[in-house]
Amino acid sequence: MRIKIWGIGMLVLCWGLFASVDSDADIIYWDGIEKLSWSDFEAAPRMDIEEIFALTSSGIIDYKGCDNGIIKYKFRAYFEKDESWVKREAYTDYHLAHEQLHFDITELYARKLRKLLSELEFKCGQEKDFERFVAATLENWYNEQRNYDIMTRHSMNTVQQKEWHYRIKMELSLLENYAE
Repeated sequence: MRIKIWGIGMLVLCWGLFASVDSDADIIYWDGIEKLSWSDFEAAPRMDIEEIFALTSSGIIDYKGCDNGIIKYKFRAYFEKDESWVKREAYTDYHLAHEQLHFDITELYARKLRKLLSELEFKCGQEKDFERFVAATLENWYNEQRNYDIMTRHSMNTVQQKEWHYRIKMELSLLENYAE
């Protein structure tokens, strides 16, 4: 399963079930060590969208199969270089931190999925139930990404930006046991 979301401004959720990431060369997997840099934003900026200065394309991949009658999965948060872009006027550390937090929110929801699914067991033949369960959690992820942009006014509200930064870092820390 591949689900992706684009951050800052125009958030769109693509439900590309059972697809794979096109090329690992264009992908950065969230690891908690490496931070995004503007050189990772390789797509051409959308100049026709005036109110958006950068766009982060991130998602969650689920590698799934059956083993001994149980559905097995592995969720990974990823960033797509060739789908993410920045306009020249946004090349600041402040705007980059906003985009990084979109990626961090994606990792947070990968951890939430790992935690929730660690408490459940889906048997082979229950793939539809598994997909519905995952989709419901990813709907929350989509809403969180959208709320982040709304509340921070796409990073323009510096007070909200700081609050979101601390909240997401705290939630990631609380779910450290579910990091990959």
